Amino acid sequence: MNVQITENDIIGLPKTVEELKVMQPFEFQNWVVQKLSARSTRRKGGDMGINGWLLDGRPLQIKQSENIGRNVIDNFETAMRRQGRTKGMIIAFSFGKGAYEEVARAKQEEGLEIQLKTVEQLLKEI
Repeated sequence: MNVQITENDIIGLPKTVEELKVMQPFEFQNWVVQKLSARSTRRKGGDMGINGWLLDGRPLQIKQSENIGRNVIDNFETAMRRQGRTKGMIIAFSFGKGAYEEVARAKQEEGLEIQLKTVEQLLKEI
């Protein structure tokens, strides 16, 4: 078998959802932060609901879970308000119906814009 490695290939980095699911939580968080060209919060624990910051100043929450529900969105809304932010992003493997409903409600009633992005979407981005 002849495998050709290009200059864009980084050996050892996860390339599938399955590989990302089994990563250690802190490694997974670092992978997401790197993929988004964001910066991590300095604390490993007690991050007050924000795991990092995007380049444009939006807070970032990272969940190594599937079927994220309304409660995670509620908690992130609180963290956003605490930081005086109206836009943010949550990354997870998948989101449940309640999460999408809460994002829509928060935008309509409170003017908060929360972008939900899956890990699969991140993998497809360059």
